[in-house]
Amino acid sequence: MGSHSMTDDDRNWIERLLAANLLEGPVLELGAGYGGQTSRKTIELAGLRYFGTDLEKGPVVDFIANFEQPEDMESFSSVAPFGSVLILNVLEHTFDPIRILDNAISLLKPGGRCAVLTPSIWPLHNYPMDAWRILPNFCEEYARRRGLILDKRFFEYPGYGSVELFRDGAGRYSYPPPCANKVRLHWSRFIHKLFNTSGRAMFHPSHVAVAVLFEKPSGKMESGFTERGGMPDHRLSR
Repeated sequence: MGSHSMTDDDRNWIERLLAANLLEGPVLELGAGYGGQTSRKTIELAGLRYFGTDLEKGPVVDFIANFEQPEDMESFSSVAPFGSVLILNVLEHTFDPIRILDNAISLLKPGGRCAVLTPSIWPLHNYPMDAWRILPNFCEEYARRRGLILDKRFFEYPGYGSVELFRDGAGRYSYPPPCANKVRLHWSRFIHKLFNTSGRAMFHPSHVAVAVLFEKPSGKMESGFTERGGMPDHRLSR
């Protein structure tokens, strides 16, 4: 499994989860062996035990496992169940992201949480391949089918705000505009249209990720998912 480097917005999202006491130890992070920055320092500074996993050995890889192979989950028997699992900028590099999620959540204790962050709009970046772009509807449908709790307070486009802030006229999810300032946005579009530039067709930023926090219920749930929390109080802008 690969990953592209964490951004400031990625780190900020994880730090806010920690500040809200939504991540518990031990913490397992997938894709820890790609050679870039991981969440180890952030997690350990919060006083939580951290473990990294990947397909191959690496400086911060504690367990070698392929999350597309259910039998590999036995590798974690000495530590599991985990309080939290982090899957940051990993799913887009896998052939079967649903199986990855299923196996990761199987390692959680009841009430444990899986923090997922993945590009939605991003340039191609092969580690070793770039196969998927995951959208808000996928997150909701996955939670519904697996009977998970989806925390709406942290369901967002990191750096832009809650996904609920960005809907079209029909109420469907949409991407953030390329500029948060409406006056600047309309002026820019006018100039691009006037001079017939390539920017006239730019309707969203070139880099947007989706972040979601799934919670494994403590008890048996009926089919469907529960939404925890409402619109977050914070408003992020660029």
